[in-house]
Amino acid sequence: YRLVVEQMDAKQSDVQVMRLERELLQEMQGTSSLRQQVSSVFELLREPVYYYLLTVLKNRAEAEDLTQETFLRLYLCLHRGETIVNVRAWVFRVAHNLAINQATRTKKSKLEAVDDEVWEQLCNLRQDSAPGAEERLLEKERYGRVHAILGRMTEQERLSLELRAEGLGYREVADILGLHTQTLVSIVGRAIKKLMRELNV
Repeated sequence: YRLVVEQMDAKQSDVQVMRLERELLQEMQGTSSLRQQVSSVFELLREPVYYYLLTVLKNRAEAEDLTQETFLRLYLCLHRGETIVNVRAWVFRVAHNLAINQATRTKKSKLEAVDDEVWEQLCNLRQDSAPGAEERLLEKERYGRVHAILGRMTEQERLSLELRAEGLGYREVADILGLHTQTLVSIVGRAIKKLMRELNV
């Protein structure tokens, strides 16, 4: 959820997203072996994919397993000679579908917000080491407020914000969630308005 906050603060720049896309493109077009290419992509995307799965599934073991499964599927897909135009969008689409299937198998009728224990660990893991104690406390309080707001949102609103915060475009997120782009735009807009209203931004 830290990425959501950063996006709301405009801290996640388009330059960073473009750099990641460039790095992914370089890895996939390099002369290294397929195994090395997928390993490099894994290093670039493992953490955001893992955190996305963790916020959806609320289970660290399942999130880790499905992260591994996602990149295994990437390797198998490329090994079969299939072309992937947008690696990042493809990876998140597969991760999302695996999470939904896992939730269905465990008979979760609705994907709920992250529980307090997992939320605390997410905050600690993703906390910058640079800020002082006072800044960390303020950030923690702010994350808590965002966590509560996200908990009151619909599943589509939460997942849409998570994927947008990862830098995926509206079309990519719409494709991942199986929505029309215009519907996705409305959902994200509504979710952002809720955040801004309740955070008094």
